[in-house]
Amino acid sequence: MRRRRNAKKKAKKNTTLRALTSGCDGSILIDSTKGNKAEKGSPANLSLRGYEIIDDIKEALERQCPEVVSCADILALAARDAIFFAGGPVYDIPKERKDGTRSKIEDTINLPSPNFNASDLIKMFGQHGFSAQEMVALSGAHTIGVARCSSFKNRLTKVDPNLNSEFANTLSRTCSAGDNAEQPFDETRDDFDNLYFDALVSGDGVLTSDQTLFTSPRTRNFVNSYAQNQALFFLDFQQAMVKMSLLDIKEGSKGQVRDNCHKIN
Repeated sequence: MRRRRNAKKKAKKNTTLRALTSGCDGSILIDSTKGNKAEKGSPANLSLRGYEIIDDIKEALERQCPEVVSCADILALAARDAIFFAGGPVYDIPKERKDGTRSKIEDTINLPSPNFNASDLIKMFGQHGFSAQEMVALSGAHTIGVARCSSFKNRLTKVDPNLNSEFANTLSRTCSAGDNAEQPFDETRDDFDNLYFDALVSGDGVLTSDQTLFTSPRTRNFVNSYAQNQALFFLDFQQAMVKMSLLDIKEGSKGQVRDNCHKIN
């Protein structure tokens, strides 16, 4: 009990961010219940992976310093470290967020749609204070991971004129395995590099919201710059990620440090 009280006292003394109940608040980790469909159950989030890693980290931290490190901080720091270990840039982010106490599937309507065009994306990100260039840099996170066929098959029904014909065949073969079939965003799905932007220049963007970054005059120059200069992409990405980590943090907001990342205390 003494160790727990001391840990709480130390955490309070060293707080750099008061609390967080929206934005980067760990709400994606909460499981659905009989009375609530959580964000995790949204079709937009079904391709997310790695929940068990967050669980392992949380368990280890609770043994050493119970009720101090939030699930939101664990998630943000794990994402940062995953980017580094995948070959991406090194950056630091503020800590001591609080976990939000709301996770509802209807909130995911505010996520960018895979069918958005550049104007839609610029408007959505702009509402949160991000410039068009920062939005393009953040989109570069798609250099890691995959998209499900259900997110891009509409481009094949009536072939998108911005889609490279050979790549259209690749996407068609992927979708022959069903809506849950996975397609990497670029050739190095596990490496953090600038090949995502090379793919857009070649017309090999997987989602409409990917390829639009190159076809739109408002964002094409940023794509070209990042395709030609990986160091520039890394610099702009890390700065935008630090800004993203502060999204919607408000002084004095209510929040908690969850004992279990899957459920509200």
